[in-house]
Amino acid sequence: MLLKTHKKLWIPLGVVLFLVFVISSIPAIWGAYLLTRGTGVALSGVTGTLWNGRASLASVRMTDQEYSLGQLSWSLSPLSLLTLSPCAQVTTKLPMQQFDGQICAGSGGSVKLRNADVSLPASFAQGKIPVPIQGQLSTHIDELELRGNVLLKLKGNLTWNGARVNTGVNWLDIGSYGAELADNGNNGISAKLFQLAGPVDVNLQIELKAPSGGKVTGELAAQQAFFDTANARDILSMFAQQDRVDETGKTHYRVDLNF
Repeated sequence: MLLKTHKKLWIPLGVVLFLVFVISSIPAIWGAYLLTRGTGVALSGVTGTLWNGRASLASVRMTDQEYSLGQLSWSLSPLSLLTLSPCAQVTTKLPMQQFDGQICAGSGGSVKLRNADVSLPASFAQGKIPVPIQGQLSTHIDELELRGNVLLKLKGNLTWNGARVNTGVNWLDIGSYGAELADNGNNGISAKLFQLAGPVDVNLQIELKAPSGGKVTGELAAQQAFFDTANARDILSMFAQQDRVDETGKTHYRVDLNF
């Protein structure tokens, strides 16, 4: 009876070891296929195995524009193959631009991102901002799920360090800011933006709707001398109205913008 029990244990163990051997021998091009399928990611110079692979150059296409990711490497989770939802720890690296997180293939062609850290220049988001900006964006994503270009889930946070804005006359240092990110339940993004350091107090609620449009509501406040020195009145008049001056001398602007 004991011998039969041992045989029953050895059979599945042998199958697992065989699968590990087979997977470790599969060329990396198959791993590249899993990473690029439906993600907008393109890879070249692929080496290694399905288990651990590397691409000398990676890029991603977003909203009809292609962005370089630099070198990319991945490490596939063996157990995820058994659930038919392969997951890989993926790392990319460029100067001032890095990514490290887990990417999984979900059901129905969806892609899931978990426990990911992203760092990139603020200019990456320039297309969404009406004025030139500089600084460094850092994001931690607890959970993100996409199906094509449709957002299904989002939870994370964002920081904008060394934030600078071009007023049309000069570059203005405005400090550092943070945001809490979530999906709005309708394939859009909801964000709460606040000040971390700097001359401008910020308390804004931002909603980006799908497939387009959105709104920004809340308040900005700073010493009026700062707004005057920055020649910011014309810019503020585009999306905010002066509200009040508080006991500390700060001028508050009410923001209520639809786009």
